[in-house]
Amino acid sequence: MARETPPIVAVALNPAIDRTLQVPGLEIGAHARGKLVSIQPAGKAVNVARLLGILGTPCILTGVVGEGDRDRFEQSFAKTPVHVEIFEGRGPTRENITLVDPKRGVETHIRDVGFELTADDLSRLSKKLAILAQKGSHVIFAGSLPPGMTADGFAKLIEVCNRKGVYLAVDSSGEGLAAIRRVRNLWLIKPNREELGEIAGRPVETEADIRAAVEPLLKSVEQIVVTLGADGAYLFCREGVWRARPHIENVEVVKTVGSGDALMAGFVQCHAAGKRPADCLKYGVAVGAAATFQLRAGMVNPYDVKACLEKVELEPVK
Repeated sequence: MARETPPIVAVALNPAIDRTLQVPGLEIGAHARGKLVSIQPAGKAVNVARLLGILGTPCILTGVVGEGDRDRFEQSFAKTPVHVEIFEGRGPTRENITLVDPKRGVETHIRDVGFELTADDLSRLSKKLAILAQKGSHVIFAGSLPPGMTADGFAKLIEVCNRKGVYLAVDSSGEGLAAIRRVRNLWLIKPNREELGEIAGRPVETEADIRAAVEPLLKSVEQIVVTLGADGAYLFCREGVWRARPHIENVEVVKTVGSGDALMAGFVQCHAAGKRPADCLKYGVAVGAAATFQLRAGMVNPYDVKACLEKVELEPVK
C-alpha cells in the first residue's frame, strides 16, 4: 500500500507581488529599456507552495495578504494541488522587483517591506494554524516577518503549531532568526552562511565555523540545512552530517532568486514521502539547482530536477 503523504502547510506572513524584468546593459542612473518577464504572487512561502504543487505534492497555503489581493493569490494557484486559505489585511501587498541583465549575468533585487499586521490579523491566523496543524503534518514558516512583528510574536505563532506535534520548518531572516533561539523542538531550519552567523552571533566562514555554530542549535533543532549557494549545502542532524554539491554548468544558470525556496520544497516533499535525511538533502539540492534555470522564482521543470539529481554529489562528512 502506498504511503499517505502527511499534510503540508506553507505559512506566508509577508507575501509579495514579484515583478521580474530583463534589462540588457542595466546601469544605475541611466535610462534603460526593459522587458517584463513575469508578475506573480510570491514571497518565500508562496514560492514553496507553488514548487510543491509543480512537483505534484498537495499543499495548503495560508497567511495574510494585502487588501483586495486574496482573489489574485487564489487564481494564481488555479488548476494546481495547492489549496489557498489566506486572509486579507488592511494594507497593500508589498511589491518586489528583480532586474535581470542577461548580457552580464547580473541580478538586481529591490524588496519592499510590507505592512504591519494588526492584533486581529494575528488572532485569525493563530486560530487558522491551530486547525491546520495536525500531528505528523509539515508546517513551513518561510520568508521575512512583516514590520512590527517581534521575535517573541513570531515564536508564539510557532508554538501554536509545535503543540500539535508537527514537523516544523523555519526559513526566515532578521527577527525570524532571533526567534529560533527562543523556540524548542524545531524540526528544520535552513539558514545560509550569513544567517547562521546572525544566529550564532559571530562570523561563519570555514567548515569549522559552520560546525561550531550548528552544534549548540542541534539541542533544539532536529535537522539543520546550511546553504552555500552554488556550492550546495550541508545537512547536520542527529544521524550524521552530509554535504551535497550540484555539478551543473554556470552557463545554464539564468536566475538564482528562489533557489533556496526550491531546496526547501524538495527537502520537505522528500521527507513527507518517508525518505532518509541524506536523500532529502540530495533531492532538495537538485530541485534548488533546477530552479536556477528559470527566470521566474517559484518555478521548476520536473525534467530539469531529474537531470540535476543525477549530477548532485552526496557525501558524508566526518
